[in-house]
Amino acid sequence: MLSTPPIICLSSKEYDLIHEHQSCIEKERKGLLELKTSLLLSGSSFIASFDETFNTWTNDTVSDCCRWERVKCSPTTKRVTGLALKLQSLNLSARWSNGFSALFDDLEGYKSLRRLRKLEVLVLSINTFNNSILPYLTSATSLTTLFLRDNKMDGSFPMKELKDLTNLELLDLSENRFNGSIPVQELARLKRLKVLDLSGICELKNLEELDLSRNKLMGEFPMCLTSLTRLRVLDLSSNEMAGEVPSAISSLESLEYLSLFHNEFRGFFSLGSLANLSKLKVLKLSSISNSLQVESEGSWKLEFQLHVIALRSCNLGKLPHLLLHQKELRLVDLSNNRLHGVFPSWLMENNTNLEVLFLQNNSFTNFQLPKSAHKLLLLDVSANELSQPFPENIGWILPNVLHMNLSKNSLQGKLPYSLGNMEKIYYLDLSHNGFYGKLPRSLTMGCYSLSFLKLSDNKLSGPIFPEPTNLTSLTVLTLDNNQFDGKIGDGLLNSSYMSVLDLSNNYLTGVIPSWIGNFSLLNTFLISNNLLEGRIPVSLFNISNMYLLDLSANRLEGDIPRLNSYSGYLFLQDNNLSGYIPDSLLENVSILDLRNNRLSGNIPKFVNTQNINILFLRGNKLTGHIPVQLCGLSTIRLLDLSNNRFNGSIPSCFSNISFGLWKEDEANYYDYTFSLWSIDTFGGLEMYRDFFTEEDLGMYYRSKLMLDPFTVDYTADSEIKIQFAAKRRYDFYMGQTLGFMSGLDLAENELSGEIPAELGDLVDIRALNLSHNHLSGVIPESFSKMKDLESLDLSFNILHGQIPSQLTKLSSLAVFNVSYNNLSGIIPVKGQFSFDETSYIVMGQIHRYKSCVEKERKGLLELKTSLLLSGDNEDYIFETWSNDTVSDCCSWERVKCNRTTRRLQTLNLSKSWVEGFNASFLEGLADLRKLKALDLSRICELKNLQELDLSHNKLIGEFPLCLTRLTALRVLDLSSNQMSGKVPSAIGSIESLEYLSLFDNDFHGLFSLGSLANLSKLKVFKLSSISNSLQVVSEGSWKLEFQLHVIALRSCNLGKLPHFLLHQKELRLVDLSDNRLHGLFPSWLMENNTNLEVLLLQNNSFTNFQLPRSAHSLLLLDASANEFSQLFPDNIGWILPNLRHLNLSKNSLQGNLPSSLGNMRKMYFLDLSHNDLYGKLPRSLTMGCYSLMFLKLSDNKLSGNVFPEPTNLTSLQVLSLDNNQFSGRIGDGLLNSSSMSILDLSNNYLTGVIPSWIGNLYGLNTLLISNNHLEGQIPVSLIDISFLVLLDLSANRLSGDLPHRFSSDTRMLFLQDNNFSGTIPDTVLGNASILDLRNNRLSGNIPKFVSNQKIYILLLRGNNLTGSIPSQMCGLTNIQLLDLSDNRLNGSIPSCFSNISFSFPTLQHDGQEGYDNAGLIFVSSDIFGGMGLDEDFFSTEDLGKYYRSMLMLDPFSIDYMADSVIEVQFAAKLRYDSYIGLTLGFMFGLDLSLNELSGEIPAELGDLVDIRALNLSHNHLYGVLPQSFSNMEDLESLDLSFNILHGQIPSQLTKLSSLAVFNVSYNNLSGIIPQEGQLSTFDETSYFGNPLLCGQPSNRSCNNDTLKETHADVGEEEEDVIDIVSFYWSIIAAYVTILLGILASLSFDSSWSRTWFSVVDAFIHKVKSLIS
Repeated sequence: MLSTPPIICLSSKEYDLIHEHQSCIEKERKGLLELKTSLLLSGSSFIASFDETFNTWTNDTVSDCCRWERVKCSPTTKRVTGLALKLQSLNLSARWSNGFSALFDDLEGYKSLRRLRKLEVLVLSINTFNNSILPYLTSATSLTTLFLRDNKMDGSFPMKELKDLTNLELLDLSENRFNGSIPVQELARLKRLKVLDLSGICELKNLEELDLSRNKLMGEFPMCLTSLTRLRVLDLSSNEMAGEVPSAISSLESLEYLSLFHNEFRGFFSLGSLANLSKLKVLKLSSISNSLQVESEGSWKLEFQLHVIALRSCNLGKLPHLLLHQKELRLVDLSNNRLHGVFPSWLMENNTNLEVLFLQNNSFTNFQLPKSAHKLLLLDVSANELSQPFPENIGWILPNVLHMNLSKNSLQGKLPYSLGNMEKIYYLDLSHNGFYGKLPRSLTMGCYSLSFLKLSDNKLSGPIFPEPTNLTSLTVLTLDNNQFDGKIGDGLLNSSYMSVLDLSNNYLTGVIPSWIGNFSLLNTFLISNNLLEGRIPVSLFNISNMYLLDLSANRLEGDIPRLNSYSGYLFLQDNNLSGYIPDSLLENVSILDLRNNRLSGNIPKFVNTQNINILFLRGNKLTGHIPVQLCGLSTIRLLDLSNNRFNGSIPSCFSNISFGLWKEDEANYYDYTFSLWSIDTFGGLEMYRDFFTEEDLGMYYRSKLMLDPFTVDYTADSEIKIQFAAKRRYDFYMGQTLGFMSGLDLAENELSGEIPAELGDLVDIRALNLSHNHLSGVIPESFSKMKDLESLDLSFNILHGQIPSQLTKLSSLAVFNVSYNNLSGIIPVKGQFSFDETSYIVMGQIHRYKSCVEKERKGLLELKTSLLLSGDNEDYIFETWSNDTVSDCCSWERVKCNRTTRRLQTLNLSKSWVEGFNASFLEGLADLRKLKALDLSRICELKNLQELDLSHNKLIGEFPLCLTRLTALRVLDLSSNQMSGKVPSAIGSIESLEYLSLFDNDFHGLFSLGSLANLSKLKVFKLSSISNSLQVVSEGSWKLEFQLHVIALRSCNLGKLPHFLLHQKELRLVDLSDNRLHGLFPSWLMENNTNLEVLLLQNNSFTNFQLPRSAHSLLLLDASANEFSQLFPDNIGWILPNLRHLNLSKNSLQGNLPSSLGNMRKMYFLDLSHNDLYGKLPRSLTMGCYSLMFLKLSDNKLSGNVFPEPTNLTSLQVLSLDNNQFSGRIGDGLLNSSSMSILDLSNNYLTGVIPSWIGNLYGLNTLLISNNHLEGQIPVSLIDISFLVLLDLSANRLSGDLPHRFSSDTRMLFLQDNNFSGTIPDTVLGNASILDLRNNRLSGNIPKFVSNQKIYILLLRGNNLTGSIPSQMCGLTNIQLLDLSDNRLNGSIPSCFSNISFSFPTLQHDGQEGYDNAGLIFVSSDIFGGMGLDEDFFSTEDLGKYYRSMLMLDPFSIDYMADSVIEVQFAAKLRYDSYIGLTLGFMFGLDLSLNELSGEIPAELGDLVDIRALNLSHNHLYGVLPQSFSNMEDLESLDLSFNILHGQIPSQLTKLSSLAVFNVSYNNLSGIIPQEGQLSTFDETSYFGNPLLCGQPSNRSCNNDTLKETHADVGEEEEDVIDIVSFYWSIIAAYVTILLGILASLSFDSSWSRTWFSVVDAFIHKVKSLIS
């Protein structure tokens, strides 16, 4: 830890004497030599730095002590006036028994200090002195000023030691630990005391300075202080004062320094209370609890000119108006308020000496700089809402900045070249923004003073420092969470002071450079989550100062080096490290994480383990017994040995490990903060100038006005984040939460034997996991002693006996799992033991046959022969029906067997998959051939009715109770209607029901499944509520006798899995989606129901995704949008090999994609998007899953190249790999995927060119490849794809000319943020609906586009377009958004723009509705007809054809739609927002800002009645503001700023009721500002730069005198409203006219002209004579 060493300064005033000495005083010379001897004999470590200094302090008669280093004498008296010793540490406590021999001797004691007899000022502040320093001071009677601030003195006030210092005028004992009362009477002895910096006494009427700061004063503001009318300094900062700030403070009219900073004041305080304080220079106020409301507006007038204003956390909603009149500010702190609007650059323009500007934690937008260079030194605007491109000229405007923090905004663009001009900057934080591109060379070479550079959490790219840099002073560098790639360059070789280096979460490749080990001061090195390979350099483990090393989540391999001097935190998890674990690895290490590597062998007998707190060895290949030496890890808190191959028993000595909590003062142990230094900003950064002359104020007051002094503490934080399995999931623990977590995980090993009862002695442990082992015996009763236990998992072992009832004492237990054991007896139900059945499930063992029954196999072969002879069937159906002894008939096509008996269960002999058919409602109705209407009102009288299907109608009302009288009814389907009310319990009277569907209605209220108890024949039950207002009660004392085949309870507000499901064995479809189910994933549903084919559990809260232990025939699984957070199961392809449809999206699954996926050869839909999967795509997936049609892997962390090798994905139609970490060139592995319709590779790190073979995918409908690093031109082949509707190539590095045309079907074309150049072809619109060409390098005129009535959005912003706006654009009548801003367009605005509607398009279906997605419905799959689920549940003789069709799941089908959300950015309301879907459809706007347009604003624009945003700012428009704008009744944003408009603001604009943003600043407007309607809501920022405007909110009175004064006193801040060009031309014309007039008059012969020439001749003659 580094710190700035304190300074002891011993100084005295100079005194003029009549005589002058030749050398220093001998007595003082001897005193200095004694001081030297004393310091050298002390043996202190700091003395080494003064060896050279003391070499000049020689004891000879020749040496003049006034010339010794660090000694200063008066030039006249030769008395010592100054002695400066800069010490690293000076401790005069009792351990120095002899004290300072230079100041103490046996005869005179401490009176020897008198040898420096004229000493008047002694500064010993900011040290670690205790009370033992005080005796040294008793004899320094000449002292007038004594600073002992910020030491470690304590006890009562030291009046006894200070009573002899009668000359004291100033005494500073603040920031110590004194207690007791203030000795008022004793202090009276200090007759000359003028300043007391310890407490205040209201009776001291002459008191001028009162400093009670940095204490713990409570209560309200002492009103008696307002009687101290001579007070010049009042500092009550950093206390705990509460209540309101009294307005009576205004009576202290002498106040020049007022600080109430950092207290707990609340309520309202008006700045008007300070109106009488005309001398005020410093004002500081803040509230810790943010409960103070400062009122900054009013009719009062403040006369003072402040140097410092700090109003932090004062709930300011507007900038205080008084700031507009301040011209001498040097520090402004308005941080932590609610300020908004444009960044106040005028603060710098008005205050040329401003040095510190704090505006962090506000809501400022649109970051602007002054127009000319400023000498600001410190700028902090972090955590605002700045969203525009970073100013290009910031380095030229702010060249002297030393500290700049713009983090936590949304700044965009590339880092500007001008940053290199900030040669003095030492702290730069631009993290958490949207910057992209490479680091500019000017930054790395020009900013050579940089100590802190923080650029994390942006989109910066390119290699890291491939060339040498000039960053030799760099101490902290954070580049994490960017898009840097390639190898790590050696540009930082000379940055030898590096202490913190963070390169994590990028795409770095290659090896870790060994030269990093040369950084001897390196404390923290983070390079996790990259693509680094090779071995760990040994040099990294030799850095003596290293405390945090994180190399996790890379591809590092080889052995782990032996530690040398490393200590602290070591993270090496998620690599490919192999070999044995060194036995010295725990030496001095606090955290060691080696999870998920390939380490093998036994756990070593670690040495020197006294510091280890967290040890993770999970997920390796470690074997052998758990060594008893681990029991010696007495300080361990988290120990994870799971998922290895350990065997043997659990050591009973584990009870010796406390797994306990930290002590109270260690709770934040893992809040890892590396404090680097504390910079005295005003003392150490050339900001030491005083605000006043020396004769004005005393030294102490000057120190207060030097901003106390202003300091900045610089720390580098690295939050320690640890994953540990508890409560059935992997959670992250960090900071104080990590400090309170303790656990032991031995799961997924091969441990055997009994669980040691001694483990119960781990009384402070919170998580214990012993699952998935071979543990036997009983559950120890001693576990009841683990009082803090929250999670106990003993599942999947061989435990027997009862569950101890003593465990009910565990009051903190949240998860308890003993499933899959051999436990018996009564389950305790008390205390926390209210767990559901998933905690106790037992797996049954069922004998299974290996093949089908031979008799049935022969029968099938005979049937095959018979069918082929009939000629009605094609023989390809029976290709798998082979007559050999090896073939298993249960695996034949169209054959399905029982999984346990292997008996034939289902046979499908149809020519095609079963489809739905239109069976008649009643067979007799078929004879009524002329029937036109059918009245079903008397249907309830059909007592023999067996099937009633009224589904897919619009029936409303409640459930007809008369239907409950149809006692012969077997099928009742009322699904997909609009029925409401409650589901009647009387439905249980229809005992013959076998099929009941109330799905997709709007039922509400409670419905108990107990109502179905009498329906013993029920096979299908389906119920759901559209409005999610139905509550199904699933628990009760009733017993359900039926065995269901289908259960669907969607959106029924289920909180638990229905208990009756535990007894179901014949389920084939289960739909429990859209409920509130939680807990473990119910894999037992598959184990209990071997014929289960469809399982829908999406939109619940299940955790810990588990699979059955053996293979299952499930066909469709959807568990998306749950809370799975563990590793993706490696064996999923072996357990569920028959899956056709798998959706696990929107979870938090982790790990690599397993190779077993390749075993799912029939899979055609796979969605794993929105998880945390990483690594490369497995080869088995791309080759084995040849049936895939839909593959969605977006929003993960997958990496590597995109299909560099051939694949077998020939059926692929939709592929979405967007928002991953893929890199490199696009391979040609998809060449054979000719059916591709949607290809999304956006938001990756792809390089190279766009492959031309993509143009061969003729069915391609959507191609998204934005936000990559692609280069080159657009391939011609892309243009010829005839069906391409959506093409997005934005945010790449594409260059060249735009193609002259695109496919006639291309409706949406996004080419923005590239490097396209040349002109825009007039045919480029084609049939496009959206064309985005923003931020390219296009030049020339806007073409006369070939008419396109389908274009709705045209964005040409940020190019180099010139010329006037062509009138042909008025023909784009259906345009919604038109952005031509930030070009160089000139001329006037076409009045025909009024022909453009800027409203809903004429073609509604192509308009706003078309923005939701590309609208591609690809497949409507009849799952049960197309996937072999067409077999019936009953025999043909049981039911008729129609009933069979109903029991064939209606049939179950899924529509697959591939969505591509259209997102468009448009400037409105002073910022760029993104509009998507329906929101985009309702946005209409025109942006012509940042051009060179001139002329008047056409009044016809007022006819754009539906427009919502209009921006004409930053042009040269003149004339008046059209009254017709009042017609635009939906207008929300109107920006006319930075033009030359004049006249009044039309009062008609007050009719604009939707107006949210109105900006007419920096024009020449005049008159009264309208204050009605929405115009009354805007602050003064909307009107800046219009000196002739009056009224609120401008605070200019509208009377005649004020108007005249306003005309005469237009300030410097408003110079830019003058037409500068006209002004210059008028000056030149005047001078030329005068000159011509003079010359013309001299050409006439007149007496005065002759006199003039004679004077000139005499002057010339005089000059010549002087020269000669």
